[in-house]
Formats: sequence, structure tokens, C-alpha cells
Amino acid sequence: MLRLISCACLVLLAASAFAAEVYRSVDANGTVVYSDRPGGAHTERIFIATPGAAPVPRAVATPAPAGQGRASADELRAEVRIEPTPGEIAAERARNCALAEERADRYRVSQRLYRTLPNGEREYLSDAELDEARARADADVASWCG
Repeated sequence: MLRLISCACLVLLAASAFAAEVYRSVDANGTVVYSDRPGGAHTERIFIATPGAAPVPRAVATPAPAGQGRASADELRAEVRIEPTPGEIAAERARNCALAEERADRYRVSQRLYRTLPNGEREYLSDAELDEARARADADVASWCG
């Protein structure tokens, strides 16, 4: 009887190793946090699948051609898509906007800009290249902050 119970426990432990629940949340600083425990009201449950696991919610279902066996782990990973939340998208836009504004300001006040060559030396931009770099920086500000 003891042998039967220990075998059942081993089977349950082995089955739980094939799929894991992971919780995804975003803290006050905009950092994405993954955990095995729910972290608050804005926590999203994500299922991580390994070969032999049950079908994964939020996976893009692609039927296997007739005559083929189970999908490999790489195929399962390729099928799972996690979309960023609207809050994450807004936070990324705000960060990119701040970076673009900082770069545009730096380009406006700089008398000379340079690019680093593969050998580590500096090559200073001509006036036309400097104007083009400033225009690109202003376009980035318009694109991210507009």
C-alpha cells in the first residue's frame, strides 16, 4: 500500500513539472515582474508550457499536419505570444519620448558631433551631416512625443 501511495505521489509530481503557472505584473516604476505567486490587483496569469503539457491558453493554435506527432518544445515556444499591456506601451512611449527630447536638446547645443569608427577614432560630422542628425532627432521627438 505504501508503495502504491509513493508511486502516485511521484506521478503527480512528474505531471506538475510539465506545465507551470507564472504571474506577470508591472510595478510602480514600470518594471515587469514575473513570479510564481500573484502580486496584486493588476497581475496577469501566464501559462508556460513544456513538451507534453496541456494546451496553452493564449497560444496561437496551428493544427499539426496529419501523420505528425506532438509539437516540439521549440514549436510550442514559437506559438506563445505575449502582448504588451496598454500601460506598458504608454510607459515605453514616455521613456522613448524623454530620450528623444534629451538627444535633440544635446544636438541643438553641441557645436560638433562625431561618430566612432571601428578602430576607435572619432570622425566629426560635416555641417550638412550635423543638420541632418538634428533633423532626425527632431523627427524622433515628433514621432515619440506627438
